[in-house]
Amino acid sequence: MGSTLVKIIKDQTEILLKNLEVQINEAPLEVMLDNVNNSRFLFHAIHSLDRYFINPHHYKYEVENLIGIDENLSIISESREGYDAAPGLVIERQKLLEYFNFVKAKIFSYLDNLTDEQLAEKPEDCPHTKLALILGQYRHLMFHSGLSEAVNFDANGTWLEYTGFSYFKNK
Repeated sequence: MGSTLVKIIKDQTEILLKNLEVQINEAPLEVMLDNVNNSRFLFHAIHSLDRYFINPHHYKYEVENLIGIDENLSIISESREGYDAAPGLVIERQKLLEYFNFVKAKIFSYLDNLTDEQLAEKPEDCPHTKLALILGQYRHLMFHSGLSEAVNFDANGTWLEYTGFSYFKNK
């Protein structure tokens, strides 16, 4: 039971989450795009990781009591059921960071117990493999990190720090 692929996934997840963390820490939260502020887009990205990285069919939103953010604020499209425009509501940076750290710990705990062989397995009641769920979240998170980066550039005229493979040279 090797873990070569899981090690690569852990390393890439660390880089991916580092980029999201930069957005949470530094991007403007109140700036609007398509009638939704950036704090909601970032919350959506974190919530998606929380819900879909491991097994969306056995998911329970556990942090509402911790951070006081309704799960439906993750819905960012007016066309989706449960959407709440919540005009004027900007989710506090500290609450986003608390949720991010909770999800990050949950993901790394999961990866610490995952083997290469298990990547091809489907979680209980889920039509997708564990690897497909992980890769799907990579795709989704990079989209939303890029969106937040564009919001930041439009508002401030600067690019925030981006982390790639060089991250491990500097560790």
